[in-house]
Amino acid sequence: MPLSQMCALACETSLLPRVRVAIAVIAQEVFAEPKVTPGYPLRWNLAKTVLSPTEAQAASMMVGLVVYPDLLAAAAAADTTDPAAMAAAITDEQLLAAIRSGWDAIAGVAPASPTETM
Repeated sequence: MPLSQMCALACETSLLPRVRVAIAVIAQEVFAEPKVTPGYPLRWNLAKTVLSPTEAQAASMMVGLVVYPDLLAAAAAADTTDPAAMAAAITDEQLLAAIRSGWDAIAGVAPASPTETM
């Protein structure tokens, strides 16, 4: 998908409210995590931060979300360049998965080193 189409999708106003709600859902999941979860303080702080104001947080995350491979594939499968149609092709489950997948990186949680995972 060309960058111009990805940019149009990232700016699609019909996707922004869904992103806002999906971020709030994931934030609530993080609040319920055990405190021993790797990176918990940073993950919890991001959850607290993204809930106020939600529109600004959603807008800032849109660019990172629309380049998530599963979201790109769903948008491309719509077989159109219309950003609203591409946004509609993205399921709620795909959107939630993309936010879950990127949460640690956005929160600043460093990936585990190979020695930490062994």
